Amino acid sequence: MASLSSSQFYNYNVQGDVAFGVSAPGKIILHGEHSVVYGKLALAASLDLRTKLHLFEIDLPNKLVLKCLPLDFEYVFDLLELYQKLLDKPIATTSGPSDFNWEPPKLVNRQSLVERVEEVASKALNDKNHPPTPEVLQTVKGILYLFAGILASTSVSLSPMCITIDSEISMGAGTGSSASFSVVFAAPFVGYLKRKTIGLENVSKDSFKPFRWQQGDADIGTFTSRELDRISDWAFQCEMLFHGTPSGLDNTVCTFGNLVKYRKNHSTDHLTINTPLNILLINTNVPRQTKKMVAGVAKLKEDFPHLVEHILNAIDDLTVSASDVIEKVDKAAGDSAALGKSFDEWQTLIQINHSLLCALGVSHPNLEKINLILSKYGLSGKLTGAGGGGYAIAVIPPSYNPEEVTRVLKMHGFGVTLTKLGGPGVRVD
Repeated sequence: MASLSSSQFYNYNVQGDVAFGVSAPGKIILHGEHSVVYGKLALAASLDLRTKLHLFEIDLPNKLVLKCLPLDFEYVFDLLELYQKLLDKPIATTSGPSDFNWEPPKLVNRQSLVERVEEVASKALNDKNHPPTPEVLQTVKGILYLFAGILASTSVSLSPMCITIDSEISMGAGTGSSASFSVVFAAPFVGYLKRKTIGLENVSKDSFKPFRWQQGDADIGTFTSRELDRISDWAFQCEMLFHGTPSGLDNTVCTFGNLVKYRKNHSTDHLTINTPLNILLINTNVPRQTKKMVAGVAKLKEDFPHLVEHILNAIDDLTVSASDVIEKVDKAAGDSAALGKSFDEWQTLIQINHSLLCALGVSHPNLEKINLILSKYGLSGKLTGAGGGGYAIAVIPPSYNPEEVTRVLKMHGFGVTLTKLGGPGVRVD
């Protein structure tokens, strides 16, 4: 296996009968930051900003080329070595192999598979001239984990292929970049497996639990609801590799899209926005400190348990109200008076939500400066994600022209992106 600088890229051509693209959206939390950690409701939405992946078979014998544009790397893996190290070795499970096929990732012995993946990734990326950054190493580990976890129990025959990844989502700023990556890593391996084995009576290797595609799975241009569930499950495993103990909210939103009402240990409700909602994403240009912010809230709750519990309950109540208001906004399309009233209610809830988060100590001077500018132009803003930096958001009422407030925010050094809420989840492009 070898890493390649841009001046050493292999030349290869598309060859074979498999070539397809997938994409997954980013996400933001609209309401429920921090309180969701303590079992309260969170409301999150997909963004009209996407991570895109293209998989195609190539004429470079016995190679798997992995190219990630956002992190500026390309690695070429030897397929025979990937078979030997990851696919031919029996995958360790928490029960016997007869209970496992590619579908239930919870049955994989994570520690065993992580150790195998780390060995392969460390060897592949061991290039003194081009040492990998921690982000590159983490990304490659995540892809190899999904590659092995999804394919090792199957009899799929791999052809030489190239996988290219690009993204419209800023990395590490609280807009779901890692979850979008995780989903878009899982989806092509599911899609590739389906394309290669759709006609087989049994996709699984001997000794593993049998699996075959159903009649309703025949359309390779879409993912079925069952496949979406599996993609989300596998993406969650990748998120665990990235973050340790994720809530599961981010991969759910990036898989299914639109709006999601999420509460730990409860079934997830999916809402559909029929009317596009415009939103400003405002980058504080301050790196967020998720672990520090979460730890700070935990310490505050330890010191003032009753007081902080009241704040968390208030955020929970507010999130329930915001969900109802957003549904009213969606239903009021075409009724300007009702729409304006519903947007006013939502703006007020956004103001209150940000104030409650400030009371938990997770704001930042740049976030307060952004909100002051927004208020001067008739908008309400709040932090999104862990706080302490990252992004602020502001919903844009119908017929509101955001050009001037955007200009002023940029003049003060903030990054501004106008996008939409509630787009589709992962899809075949």
